[in-house]
Amino acid sequence: MKNIFQILLPLAILTSCSGEKKKTEPFTFPPEWEPQQAVWLSIHDRWELNQGANQIDTRLELVKILHQYVPVKILTYKDSLANAFVGSLLQMKVDTSRVTMIVHPQETYFMRDPGPLFLSNDLELRMANWQGIDSNSVKRISDVELRKTVDDSLAIRFGHKVQNSPLSYDGGAIEVNSESAMSIKDFAMLHNQGEPYFEEIEREILDMYGKKQMIWLEGVPLIEKNGLKIENYWGYAPNGHIDAVARFANDSTILVTTISEGDKDKNPIASYDYEIFQGYLDQIKKQRRTNGKPFTIIEVPSPDLNLHLLPLPISLWSPEGLEELYNEGLSKETEIIQVVPALSYANYFVTNGAVLVAQYWEEGMPESEKEKDQKMVSILKNCFPNREIIGFKAKEINLFGGGIHCVTQQEPRIN
Repeated sequence: MKNIFQILLPLAILTSCSGEKKKTEPFTFPPEWEPQQAVWLSIHDRWELNQGANQIDTRLELVKILHQYVPVKILTYKDSLANAFVGSLLQMKVDTSRVTMIVHPQETYFMRDPGPLFLSNDLELRMANWQGIDSNSVKRISDVELRKTVDDSLAIRFGHKVQNSPLSYDGGAIEVNSESAMSIKDFAMLHNQGEPYFEEIEREILDMYGKKQMIWLEGVPLIEKNGLKIENYWGYAPNGHIDAVARFANDSTILVTTISEGDKDKNPIASYDYEIFQGYLDQIKKQRRTNGKPFTIIEVPSPDLNLHLLPLPISLWSPEGLEELYNEGLSKETEIIQVVPALSYANYFVTNGAVLVAQYWEEGMPESEKEKDQKMVSILKNCFPNREIIGFKAKEINLFGGGIHCVTQQEPRIN
């Protein structure tokens, strides 16, 4: 019997807007450091809730920074949000001629995952359209139809063709340089269980993004696990997005998250993730570039999680939410839930002339944490010497399971 991948793949090819087989033209997903003609963000109805005030401020600050380097396109699902956001930008003296508001009926949150994900051949753009992730299987804010709704409707609106795939994937789960793609194997198998053979998953990603080789990492750190992570530690996360843990800085360099010897025993998450990240280092050391040479590996620090935990008494949780935690293994003797933000220096964003990177030190924290902030800025300055490195307070985004890279999506420049 044919598996679902064997059935869907010919259909995806036949129903792509071009009506042609894939790769008849050299379309590729360009690396983030290539020139961009716009950056996409989104604003979400959650900000109308009382606890969302800091979130809207965070997005406003992102736009204030980004619009100086690249035009910004903002997706929102209703006119009132768009008007309020523009009004706030005007109060901040932002040049709104470089900001475009786009109203789309489907609300979204992290722009990186549903897209639009742009493919380019330097002359025109297409949209890469993965299948949606089943929110019921990962228990996070999502919509199985979100990706297809966004990509298909925006493609029609802006005149782009769509390249469809039968794979279920997120934009933040694939990292690329000019010739290679990188992803976490556990994520690929979680969302495509029992469908394609693993080799077919790899081939589909390479074909979709126009790359020559695939680099797989194995193991998912607890900081990336959604829901109850361990003991009484809980938080939102996407269950294995590569952009939070390992990134290409150029075609020959990979930045890999690590945890210091001094931090690894401070809490059970750090202890577990220390081993996962060391495993990533070992796996990448064995990889070779397409020319046969090894990658340059740069270790990226991790913030001390103990300094950023948000302890909440169980009395603040709904009965339904608490029951779910008990089903996931939380002890009924627990009185405090430690809410874990998805902290990550690796979740930076590269655009024209600038790199935005998370900074976590605050007054009263140890100087060692300030040194981590400074070290990450120095690493990126060496990797991107012709760009300004801009520190950004990202913890408000981290609390919802992502980072700066997750809320942005680049649109490549074409000739």
